[in-house]
Amino acid sequence: MYTIKQVAGLTGVSEAVLRAWETRYKVVAPSRSQGRYRLYSDAQVEVLREMAALVGSGVPASRAAATLLAAAEPARRVGAADPDAALLQAAGRLDQAALEAAIAAGGPSGEFEAFADSWLPERLRELGEAWASGEVGVAGEHFASAALMRTIAAAFDAAGPATMPGRVLVGLPPGARHELMLFAFATCLRRLGADVVYLGADVPAAEWEQAARDHRARAAVVGVTSVHQSVDAAQDVITRLAGVVPPVSVWVGGSRRLDVTGAEVLPDAPSEAARMLHRSLLAGRA
Repeated sequence: MYTIKQVAGLTGVSEAVLRAWETRYKVVAPSRSQGRYRLYSDAQVEVLREMAALVGSGVPASRAAATLLAAAEPARRVGAADPDAALLQAAGRLDQAALEAAIAAGGPSGEFEAFADSWLPERLRELGEAWASGEVGVAGEHFASAALMRTIAAAFDAAGPATMPGRVLVGLPPGARHELMLFAFATCLRRLGADVVYLGADVPAAEWEQAARDHRARAAVVGVTSVHQSVDAAQDVITRLAGVVPPVSVWVGGSRRLDVTGAEVLPDAPSEAARMLHRSLLAGRA
C-alpha cells in the first residue's frame, strides 16, 4: 500500500490533483489507515498512471476518467455481485499477485480488528465451502491460507513491544492445525499491549506445561476446534496447566470451547475476546 505522497512521486501528479480525481471523477477509492490517511493499492496506482498519461496527452480529465471507468465496468459488475470472489478465484488459479490484491482490497488496510471480526471469518467460511465443493483444491486452500497467515503475521509484528507485564501463551493443542482465527485473536491482544507468546498449532500438552512454568506465564489461551480429537487434547492441556505453580489463568476460544471444563470462556469475535482478557489482566484477575 502507498501513501498519497508516494503515489504523487510514482505518477508525477500532485497530491491536490490526486485528491481532485478521487472526489470529482471517482477514478479510484483508496482505503484509509487508522489515522484516516489515504492508502493506495498497486492496481490503483496503475489506474492513476493511466489517467496521468491520458491527461498528459491532451485528453480532458473528465473524458479520461470516463474512459478508465468504462474499461473497468465489467470487473466492477462482478465485484458488485460478489465483492470477495476475487480471493477464491485467485486461490483456484494459484495466482499470487491476484491473491495479494484481493486481500489488500478487503483486508486490514484500515482497522485490523474489523478485519479479524468480520472479513477474515467470512472469507474462511467461503474458502472452506469452496474446498468442500471441489471449487478450490487442497493446494489452493493452503495457498490462500498461507497468504492470510502472512497478512496476520505482519500485523502481529507491527503491534510493537508489550506495555504490560506478564506473558500470555496462545496456541492450539496437539492435533489441531486450523490457527488463522486464533492468530488473529493473538494479534488483537498484542495490539492492546499484552506480552503475547504465540505458540502456534499442534503444541504437545507437555510443551504447554513446560512453557508456562519456564516463562512464568500469567495466562494461557487454548483454541478448541470442531475436531473431536482436539477437544480431548485441549482438555489435557487445560488439566496440565491447572497444576502449574505459580498459577496460570487458563482461557479457551473456538467453536468447541464449551465442550471443555476448567477454563474461562472467550467470545467468538477476536477483538472482543482480546478486550475481555485484556480487562482481566489489567484488573489482576489473570
